[in-house]
Amino acid sequence: MSQGPTPAPGLIQQLRQNRMVRNLATALGGSAGAQLINLALIPVIMRIYGPEAFGVVGTFLSLTIILIPACSLTWSMAIVLPRTHRDASGLAKLATLVALLVSILVAGVLLWWGPMLAERWNLALLTPYLMLLPLVMFSSAVLEVLQQWLYRHGRYRLTARAATSHALVYNGMRSVGGLFNNSATMLVVTSALYYVVHSLLILIGMAMSKPAPAEASDTDEAPRKTLRQLASEYRDFPLFRAPQVLINALSVHMPTLVLASLFGAIPAGYFALCLQVLAMPSNFIGKAMGSVFYPRIAAAVHAREAVVGLLLKGVGAMTAIGASGFLILVIAGPWLFTLAFGAQWHEAGEYARWLALAELARFAAMPCEVAIPALRLQAYFLGFEVFATSLRFGAVAIGALWGGSALAVVMAIAAANIFIYLAMMSIVVFKARAWQNRQSGTLQEAQA
Repeated sequence: MSQGPTPAPGLIQQLRQNRMVRNLATALGGSAGAQLINLALIPVIMRIYGPEAFGVVGTFLSLTIILIPACSLTWSMAIVLPRTHRDASGLAKLATLVALLVSILVAGVLLWWGPMLAERWNLALLTPYLMLLPLVMFSSAVLEVLQQWLYRHGRYRLTARAATSHALVYNGMRSVGGLFNNSATMLVVTSALYYVVHSLLILIGMAMSKPAPAEASDTDEAPRKTLRQLASEYRDFPLFRAPQVLINALSVHMPTLVLASLFGAIPAGYFALCLQVLAMPSNFIGKAMGSVFYPRIAAAVHAREAVVGLLLKGVGAMTAIGASGFLILVIAGPWLFTLAFGAQWHEAGEYARWLALAELARFAAMPCEVAIPALRLQAYFLGFEVFATSLRFGAVAIGALWGGSALAVVMAIAAANIFIYLAMMSIVVFKARAWQNRQSGTLQEAQA
């Protein structure tokens, strides 16, 4: 009996041979393992500690995330861009040195004025933990340098293994520590070691594995650039990208600080749990996509390829992937949170209903977000982040002053975020199309 054509195996073979697809599958595999561990252990952790303790650690982590972008001045994000590996190595050294100096400076400020500042901002609950902030800042910068270096060399298997191991060790620390002492102090201290543990696991993996061929040597005979020359060449990162990321982190995590200051630790705990749960798809699929898509879009820019199609495909894929999961939270958030974390977290499910819509918009916008440095749009988006931050601050003020409740603040910030991410996608695609048209015009002039 004759058989008809079977195109599926050919398609599968093409996908296997596609380098970007293979890298994405490897990155997704590591993220999947990490997120499955997080998903399995977070209900246990929530039942051990409770909303008040989680509110304290959520407020602490929000403050650290706001400070982290200033640590290496985002020079670490430029590591994947240079044509030569020597320049990438120089940027790694530059980012680490700057992070060390900034962390020492922050430690001095906190030592002298930290308690006074915490009291003035009505965040005295953070006073015992202020000196952990420089440790978190420096270790986060080291982790970013290591990850960007591995992304540059396509070592996704190593990053995947480290991500899975980190999820197991980190959540195990928080769970076991909570069995002995389920206080906010235990949760904050173990959470402060998040980046330390991840960095150590990557370093161990690098020490135990052979370097990639491209990592071991550099065939380019151009003279080595000094750190000062590299700092000048990539100065758009500290001048534009760092303020943009700093302002973005401030506007995204500012609601946690406001909720803790105005309404107490418990509403802040609800909000912090929502951020952690809703970030899981972003950490699973979004970060894996970004680790592969960022070098791909950078290579496309170097080669003057069409980038608009890449962006639109990425946005479409992320929207399709994220829609079902986030919409389930919109429909059944309170019930799901009660089932997963216990009755004390029911109110957090109400928060999740609104925040899920905003997170879907952020999820869809990730391909455009990671394309910003490759397209050298940092200066433009610094102004956009100022606008976005103003909008978020206004939303929080409306929710707090007019709504008068923590839920009103959450609803307002969700609406603002939806508008911001949709606007960001539109702007990046528009700018990418303009860049693409300029490249086409240049090519036509050269051929003429």
